[in-house]
Amino acid sequence: MITRDPPAASPALLRRLNSQHVLRTIRERGPISRGDVAAATGLSKPTVKEVVELLLDAGYVRESAADGGSRPPRPGRPPRLLTFSADLGYVLGIDIGANKILALVADLNGDVLASQRLPTAAEARADTGELLAAVRAAAREALGTAGLDRGALEAVAVGTPGVVDRASRRISLAPQLPGLEGTDLAGRLARSFGCPVLVENEVHLSVLAERWRGAAQGIDDAFYVQIGVGIGGGVLIGGELYRGASGAAGEIGYLPLGDGDPGADGGLGPFEQSAGGGAFARLGRRAVLAGSDGTMLRLANGDIANVDAEVVFAAAASGDPGAVRVVEEVLDRLARGIAAVGCVLDPATVIVGGGVSKAGEPLRGPLERRLRELVPVRPRIVLSVLGEEAVALGAVRRAVQAVDERLFAFAGAGQ
Repeated sequence: MITRDPPAASPALLRRLNSQHVLRTIRERGPISRGDVAAATGLSKPTVKEVVELLLDAGYVRESAADGGSRPPRPGRPPRLLTFSADLGYVLGIDIGANKILALVADLNGDVLASQRLPTAAEARADTGELLAAVRAAAREALGTAGLDRGALEAVAVGTPGVVDRASRRISLAPQLPGLEGTDLAGRLARSFGCPVLVENEVHLSVLAERWRGAAQGIDDAFYVQIGVGIGGGVLIGGELYRGASGAAGEIGYLPLGDGDPGADGGLGPFEQSAGGGAFARLGRRAVLAGSDGTMLRLANGDIANVDAEVVFAAAASGDPGAVRVVEEVLDRLARGIAAVGCVLDPATVIVGGGVSKAGEPLRGPLERRLRELVPVRPRIVLSVLGEEAVALGAVRRAVQAVDERLFAFAGAGQ
């Protein structure tokens, strides 16, 4: 039982907290007047005035004359409006994928200023040196487009396939980019960029991006499932990214669901073998060989090797019975895996992304209906709205978060 009053906060602590509160308010609501900052924070006008002057002197905020806008006219001198100095520094978000490297340059609000996309050369996937050279090239070109050099960077965040060990920072379970296996990517890139570098699993960054600017805005408990060649997941609990004890949270491709398939990629887990993009392709090709009505082969330009998930969904939409059966079978498998996740995490929303999500409503609707048939835990199923930029945008968000930790500490330390 607590019998003593908590100790009173020191004046220095209160000043620090006030400074951080004011800076966050200006950043989130600016342009904003001093009076409106006081109203939003509950702080007195003299306190806000004192803090704002300190933030102006430090360069964290700037002020400008009110432009009138929709604000009703007031007697006397018009208020000066405060905005956060988003150009105080810059961040870089990078997606290192098996097929592409995407680099985004953004200011400290996370607004993207420039981007550069380069293909991932086949030989670079297994060669760490070549892969990192391509990453540096994409970053250099994106910075050049923004009129910046690496000295302007405050932080870099990178998304990769595989598991990023929280202790060693080394990458494992990345069969699509074997050159990254065992690599301390953060350490090697930090030497190149001269600033803090954070490395996260690509799907973890995707769920961050969706909550920030995508389909999960305002949602605290969500699960992002990426369906491409493989299947991976990203978990939000209480609005925070959940990585797990070793960084492997969300590796649902390894769920022991499905009997395996001798035609599947041996580097994939059982669930992603049975329900990933490759399953649509394999079962679609078998349907063609079994005498499907020919729609899939026609959509594949007569080459059975071109039958993939996109072809299967298109053929199903046109009524090809073989394609319809393939879609139903693979979506049933997928729903069972998501049902298992739903029963454990109880997310409000499941966001479906990755290449297979391009199928749109013919994927989302049946998947949600099948999920509702399987279990009483029934999250809403939505499609990613960020597409191929989800990982890089999540990396931007993560880099901005890293800068914020230092920025708000500095904002409060100088009082």
